[in-house]
Amino acid sequence: MNDSWKYRPPLLSPRFGHEVARAGDDIFVIGGTDGSTGHSSVETRKVTGRGEWRHVSPLPAPRRDHAVGVARGRVYVAGGTVGDRPTDAVDRYDPQLDEWSPAPPLPVPLAGASAAGLGDLLYVAGGSAGDSASDAVLVFDPEEKRWDPVAPMRTPRTRFRLLATETHLYAIGGLAGGPQDMLDSVERYSAETDTWEAVAPMHKRRVLPGVALLGDRIVVVGSEPAAEDPIARDRTTEVLDLGTGAWHLLATLLPHGRSSVVCTAGAPHRVLAIGGRANPYGQRITVPGVLSLKVL
Repeated sequence: MNDSWKYRPPLLSPRFGHEVARAGDDIFVIGGTDGSTGHSSVETRKVTGRGEWRHVSPLPAPRRDHAVGVARGRVYVAGGTVGDRPTDAVDRYDPQLDEWSPAPPLPVPLAGASAAGLGDLLYVAGGSAGDSASDAVLVFDPEEKRWDPVAPMRTPRTRFRLLATETHLYAIGGLAGGPQDMLDSVERYSAETDTWEAVAPMHKRRVLPGVALLGDRIVVVGSEPAAEDPIARDRTTEVLDLGTGAWHLLATLLPHGRSSVVCTAGAPHRVLAIGGRANPYGQRITVPGVLSLKVL
């Protein structure tokens, strides 16, 4: 049986439309907005320990709905929205030097894409530059310093999550079109064969859930609301067993529904759910809250 969600020290700033990266023993929360002001700030904490956050060097400009992944120990922030327009900008962060530097831009501006590092390469998938979700996938080689296309996803997706295991990429949920086109589908990419294949769908349709890899399991938390209920956020968590390929919906619920939440692995067997939009008492608010759940 799983524990209940436990509160951990909150972020210094409430935010949604943000992203998270884990590099070594450090967790970084990057950018986003509080709903009125865009954030360029970056907060960090250790994976273990007291869980208190501190600021490090900020992004060159406020950014939200961006894609973040780690390749060769560097954190990459790709695309997103600057002001009210998608951008092709890519910035690279060196955790050792606490410095940001520009990287080669994306071939096209993208917002709502997702990124992950696999095999020393950075992959950026989906998103949109306008009204339509994209199925395109780009790969960046830090050695060659260029972007190249690889096989597209089976389904166009925006506002979804891309997650890397040791051997594959998983594209999880998102929107295929408008708010009514929420996805429960999941697909898996093999870099060895440059192919995508469908895997078992989730129990629930999810947009901008938090996702994290815990050993041989993928944990998915929360979701944006369905079109028919714009206030409600999802309180559920489900887990994909990579060995059996089956999803299990946990009985444990978030204290309040949460969307645009980001997740990462914390201490052993624990997932952290960080920030986002919540709906306590029927109101939508941006939260700095950090929650921890031990997944048994």
